[in-house]
Amino acid sequence: MAKGDTQRRRDERSDVAPQLALTHGQTLWLMGELGLRQGVSVSTFNYYIKALRKIGIPFAKGKGQSEGRRHVKYDFEELMELTLALLLRVYGWLPDEVAAGLRAYRNELRPIYRQAYQDSLRRLHPCARLSVVKGDQAKVEGLFLDLNIRYAAGRMINFGPPRAISAFEAMCAYANSDSPSRAYLPLNVTVLAETIVGAGREAPSIRRGRGAGHGSPTTTS
Repeated sequence: MAKGDTQRRRDERSDVAPQLALTHGQTLWLMGELGLRQGVSVSTFNYYIKALRKIGIPFAKGKGQSEGRRHVKYDFEELMELTLALLLRVYGWLPDEVAAGLRAYRNELRPIYRQAYQDSLRRLHPCARLSVVKGDQAKVEGLFLDLNIRYAAGRMINFGPPRAISAFEAMCAYANSDSPSRAYLPLNVTVLAETIVGAGREAPSIRRGRGAGHGSPTTTS
């Protein structure tokens, strides 16, 4: 049995997070693969990720901030949080209120990340179907995350509490949103978790320092 199949079967037997331990350089590579670097240089992106670490994203206080822990590793839940933070940037920067919300609701969000990964393996949540009379049909699958974010007059007025919702509930939120202040609609975290785990397990070895190969991030942890 292939190593990947063995890991998948192990994950399916538990509701714990999948096993990932990416270095800082591998995490930069992964975020780039997800399209989150947005054309900026690797060095600039590296600086920004480290700036997020200083304000507690995606690590709890202490991890990734001590000079004695240079070789910090990112696990699945931390990669999900970092990806979410990068998706929530406004004009290339993460608003302070969003960073505070991600930290404040970390204990509520991480079980949702794990549920999303389990859903990617076994489709635990019912799909929703769209159809028109005698016309096209579409199926929407996945677990969705509603962060309950509201913006008005250029500033955030609400964050949380976050909740996991079904595909049907997400479709209703998209279709029936009647508030002009609702700026961030539910995110398909099943797809996000599946993508992070799939790409994360294929992350190349990234050498640190000046000896890094061409095209690889030259970073320190």
